[in-house]
Amino acid sequence: MAAAASGSALEVLLKKVAAQPLASGQNRNFQTPNKPLRIGLISDLNSSYGSTSYGPTVERGVNLLLQQKPDLVICAGDMVAGQKTSLTDRQLAAMWEGFETFVRRPLETAGIPLLPAMGNHDASSQQSQGRWIYARERQQASRFWSKHQDAVPSGLTEADIFPFQYAWHGPGLFLVVMDASSSTVSSAQRQWLTRTLNAPQRQQDDLCLVVGHLPLTAFSQGRARAGECIHDAASLAAELRQADVDLVISGHHHAWYPAEALGLRLLSLGAMGSGPRRLLGSSSASPASLTLLDWSAADQSISERTLNLNSFSEMQTDQLPTTIVAPGFAETRRRHTQWQRPQRG
Repeated sequence: MAAAASGSALEVLLKKVAAQPLASGQNRNFQTPNKPLRIGLISDLNSSYGSTSYGPTVERGVNLLLQQKPDLVICAGDMVAGQKTSLTDRQLAAMWEGFETFVRRPLETAGIPLLPAMGNHDASSQQSQGRWIYARERQQASRFWSKHQDAVPSGLTEADIFPFQYAWHGPGLFLVVMDASSSTVSSAQRQWLTRTLNAPQRQQDDLCLVVGHLPLTAFSQGRARAGECIHDAASLAAELRQADVDLVISGHHHAWYPAEALGLRLLSLGAMGSGPRRLLGSSSASPASLTLLDWSAADQSISERTLNLNSFSEMQTDQLPTTIVAPGFAETRRRHTQWQRPQRG
């Protein structure tokens, strides 16, 4: 991949981020207990419908991840530019090949595993009369990720319908990916979530992350409406609270906001690609970004840093609205990005 963003501004950013101790150094061994982890969090990479290439901010983001060498990258969806029934199977396959070329393969070559959550542009779960509206897109997504499932580090569980929903367990981390590629999270999937979050593989001191594309509540302008957030989110949030989930990560709203809502700690990721949106209550668009999460199981501490892929600066929470309020949705409050996981017994 060409280093289009290798100018002095990016070099300053890379040096600044690298000044924080790398969670894993060059050691990719997930089997080392209590080893601090660095996790890259990305979302919404896609461009216009059918596009097989990616914009400059995606290239910059991938370059940054290659430099930082996180232990794991999690994508909260919209890796390709589907959700259009007129796209042919050949076009759908070409989009995933573009993702392979520009994103997944460079990370894998560098020894950085990528775990996906399905977005509405990847494999929407929207249905009509009991049938998938975008069935061919779901088939193509399943075909692509099944081919690359062996690249996932050991620890994959509950993966009968990978990549749509699954769990992954590594030392100090328990990750659950749900299919929130539309606003409907079915009762069957909710039962699966409850069972999976209480699986014996999960340890008491694990950081528990739940990732799904659509969020539990509204964050950005133009998306505070039905169909853009998970339906009946209050009941799902109650189940996640009961299961002691530490952080719920979403994309789709194209706006970075670390939040507390519905009794949960939430993280709305900014778009890594095109289509930036304004947070509700904000006058400016949330820039293209990615987030690095450092997790130390030894002292149960978490540090999140979100990096602007346009200005090459670290984004600051004091520039965000203190609260986000939208009629019909749960109110959210801005939270700290340095936090301690509560002791649970």
